[in-house]
Amino acid sequence: MEKIHINGKQLFSLLVLFELGTAIVVPLGLSAKQGSWLTILLGLVGGVGLILLYSYLSCLFPGLTLTSYSKKVFGKYVGSLISFAYIVFFIYGAARDLRDSGEFLQTAMYDVTPIFALNALMILTIMYVLYKGLEVLARTGEIYVVIMFLLLGIGCLLILFSGNIELHNLQPLLGKGWNPIITTAYPKMLMFPFGEAICFTMILSNLNKPEIGIKTGIVAIVISGITLCLISALEVSVLGSDIASRSTFPLLTTISKVSIAEFLQRVDIIVVLALITGGFFKTAIFFYAAVIGATDLFKMKKHQNLVVPIGIIILLSSMSIASNFIQHLILGDVALKTIFIVFSFLIPIILLLAELIRKKLSKDQSTLIPN
Repeated sequence: MEKIHINGKQLFSLLVLFELGTAIVVPLGLSAKQGSWLTILLGLVGGVGLILLYSYLSCLFPGLTLTSYSKKVFGKYVGSLISFAYIVFFIYGAARDLRDSGEFLQTAMYDVTPIFALNALMILTIMYVLYKGLEVLARTGEIYVVIMFLLLGIGCLLILFSGNIELHNLQPLLGKGWNPIITTAYPKMLMFPFGEAICFTMILSNLNKPEIGIKTGIVAIVISGITLCLISALEVSVLGSDIASRSTFPLLTTISKVSIAEFLQRVDIIVVLALITGGFFKTAIFFYAAVIGATDLFKMKKHQNLVVPIGIIILLSSMSIASNFIQHLILGDVALKTIFIVFSFLIPIILLLAELIRKKLSKDQSTLIPN
């Protein structure tokens, strides 16, 4: 495959945009009511552990992607089967995020536009960027991560100045004890959005300075987690825990209540732009991981040949994974507790342990051989 290089700032930008992605608008941890922000912090602790795991695997296999070192550890046939399973997983992740974005846009602005048309427009744009390559996506990410934080910052200031924040809505913090907070944080919050960063195992090998991968990853995950924590606390403080937990898109509902001097109103566009930005990059990174995985598995020289067919599969999958948005959310909740645990945690842990054991045995054997 072609050699592609990105720097630390570009990796940081892509990881932050990916983590924020669709997580900024969906009900994140709100099943824990007033403790939603605390569940995100607990999930963040596990998220740091996961990014350390993914980065360490990349250090053990410099220059290789997850699909490449799976074959190195487990052998050609078992490794190829695992690689194929990851490609399907990445396609599923891209399809889910594309569906999330389409449903949000239809609810917020384009209520008479078919969701297929919205999804098709986004996937066509992503296909164009990915055809140009990861470096183009990464350079674009450097610009849009600034735009994302500007949008979120402006939105938070407008909510603050509108006087809708009621801090008493954040109490009682532990009204039902630690159990709902911990059970929400693990495994659901750990897998979404932090466990989804498994697709960066397909990107870390492209770092021009591999040694900065761990530090960059940790900083990006911490900043993303704190941002999501603040957004969740803001939603509960404005809407109250009951309304926030029942809302399909709580951040949109929160900012729709902004009214300053009966003049500045209807600033929903801020959340819409943030979602378009986050949804685009999250779908694109899952999409890219699937393309690179397939390029590696089928020994192709250029990834461009797979962009269109995989893009079509993602588009059609986004429409077929659920008959409606409620079913889509229910199936997603089940997937976080099953499929994501396998691909985001269990298999990487097995890969790490298998490689460490293999190195230990090789070292022991070498010491037994007489000089």
